[in-house]
Amino acid sequence: MAGFLSPLRIEEIPGDDQHWRLLEPCIYHLGEPDGQEWVEVPVGFVTDFGSIPRLFWNLPDLSPFGKFRRGYVVHDKLYIAPVIRTLTSARATTRAEADAILREALQVLGASWATRHLIYCGVRVGGWVAWRRYRAAEQDV
Repeated sequence: MAGFLSPLRIEEIPGDDQHWRLLEPCIYHLGEPDGQEWVEVPVGFVTDFGSIPRLFWNLPDLSPFGKFRRGYVVHDKLYIAPVIRTLTSARATTRAEADAILREALQVLGASWATRHLIYCGVRVGGWVAWRRYRAAEQDV
């Protein structure tokens, strides 16, 4: 099973109650804890955790501020900069793969089957908006 190699160390961005900044890298290995591929979220990365509508925050395990935050951070990073690293190279990832990695990370973090699939279905249905916005921004650079 995949695994996180570090705790999540963050700070609130002053004057912004919706975004947080990483104080240490967050590294997630795909497939197994010492897997050959990983996602590295760098120091300074800004996240909103899960873009879950506030309406659902009171449902068990759906708050973006709960125990699944590291999974949301990895997913945010893959949407903004869709790169998976190896010891010798890096490769681009697709939106579908980024969403599947979130589902895997949620399992690693102890989410129930129902929670994993509810969140996964949510990002599959609504994530295209953010994905397209980030890809359009890449074109403008």
